[in-house]
Amino acid sequence: MKRKVTVTTGTRAEYGILRPILREIRKSKNLELHLLVAGTHLSKKYGYTINEIKSDGFSIHGKIRIMPNGNEPYHMSIALGKGVIQFSKIFKKIKPDINIILGDRDESLASALAASHMNIPNAHIHGGDVSQGLDEYIRHAITKLSNIHFAATKKSKERILRMGEDPKRVILTGSPSIDEVAQSEISAKKELEKKYDIDLSKPLFLLVQHSITSEYEKSKEQIQQTLNALVKLRHQTISILPNSDAGHTDIVTQLKKHSKKYDFKTYPSLPRKDYLGLMKYCTALVGNSSSGLIEGSYLNTSVVNIGSRQMGREHGRNVIFVKKFSETVILQALKKSLKMKSRHFKNNYIYGNGNASKKIVKFLEKLPPNEELINKQLTY
Repeated sequence: MKRKVTVTTGTRAEYGILRPILREIRKSKNLELHLLVAGTHLSKKYGYTINEIKSDGFSIHGKIRIMPNGNEPYHMSIALGKGVIQFSKIFKKIKPDINIILGDRDESLASALAASHMNIPNAHIHGGDVSQGLDEYIRHAITKLSNIHFAATKKSKERILRMGEDPKRVILTGSPSIDEVAQSEISAKKELEKKYDIDLSKPLFLLVQHSITSEYEKSKEQIQQTLNALVKLRHQTISILPNSDAGHTDIVTQLKKHSKKYDFKTYPSLPRKDYLGLMKYCTALVGNSSSGLIEGSYLNTSVVNIGSRQMGREHGRNVIFVKKFSETVILQALKKSLKMKSRHFKNNYIYGNGNASKKIVKFLEKLPPNEELINKQLTY
């Protein structure tokens, strides 16, 4: 009998990372995939990215509506509670043997809380990473709620072990986000130029800036500083809407204003292949997305990382760090990135070489019975 595996995805970026794993589970003779879709996938504002999942041929086994109904931390907290209730009902119906969760999103925390209370083992991907703010708290909380850990880097594995987790349950796999990049599942240059009406022989900035949950009330000012710097250079810019964390509506409003006034193209989301292609061919990825530090390191993409959101995360030499949201300092970094584009960064395999998904599924196929997995104690 196949073991039922639930996998939770709540954002466009998260789905792109999980997709190689979903494909491997679907091919497995020992595992049965049950995909749970939540968050911005179900939002009109973010382009109903659930349709992208369906077009990839995956069946949806549960929908969890966990979008905050507002712009403040209070709304995130309420949405989290509603998410736990919905996940609990779905788990009762499916009765999964394993629950896979990724990273540090509220959707992942809600899923992990519900599963752990129902004696369903959690398998956590990208635990042990370091960033800032609420993401940092949530990621490490999920680690303690989880029974199996798939670490993306050696340092992340070491941190998980220092949290008292059983070494036999902590596996260094690399990041599944590298898998599709390594397999060249990236849109071609000419295809991108035609689809997005851009000229990749000229400078192009890709802007992905999220709110910082501990500084959410500054989101408007922060995005304005970034946009002012970009406008001064007058180069092509493609921006993507931020995630749904507190402060996001201020960013969305400013992006839409600039799209009408300047040579800015703003999209609710982008297909994974297009996003990776734009990352590969752009002058620089600007903002504070983890993709700049993870996928960007493999693609040799110049990155202008602004603010504290990714502070502490492992990265390659392709990243320029701008500590504060200052138009002047950001502009200097953007000008530097224009010169960096011609440089050849040494391939960086901090996050693996593209076989994480196979490692993860192979380990899941050989797991002991759930009774053994559920019981865990600190190792010290």
